[in-house]
Amino acid sequence: MILLPHLLIGAAIGFKIHNAWAVFALSLVSHFIADKIPHWDYIDEQIGDMNKKEFMAFLYKAAADAGIGGVLLLILLWQQNAWPYAIFGAAISILPDFLIFLRKFFPKTKWLFSYQKLHNSNHLDKKPGGKILFPLISELLITAIAIFFLL
Repeated sequence: MILLPHLLIGAAIGFKIHNAWAVFALSLVSHFIADKIPHWDYIDEQIGDMNKKEFMAFLYKAAADAGIGGVLLLILLWQQNAWPYAIFGAAISILPDFLIFLRKFFPKTKWLFSYQKLHNSNHLDKKPGGKILFPLISELLITAIAIFFLL
């Protein structure tokens, strides 16, 4: 799943629940649950093996994705009292993907390799039937629901 829905799900959890430990646990678990839903993804399963050009393209996509999510959160959370919990939930909800990103810089770290295998095995099969429409619609629906809870 792209970062935006993960960010918004975590933010919605933090927005509604004002307990840091609960936000941490639920936001983390929400990432793995969301990855079970058919979705579009640009994170390469072999990020540790990307060449410089591929990695820079990935980095630009991820930065744009996270940047759009961050701006959207700023707009939605402007003048809200629960913003610290929402931002914390958003950050924790993308932590699992950040660990995959770290593998590029620490390719020989065994626990990151093991974690990447676990993370990838949690994903639903990529693009069921090779179709893009259903995964895109599911991500848009998740994004809309998360925004609803943030309003």
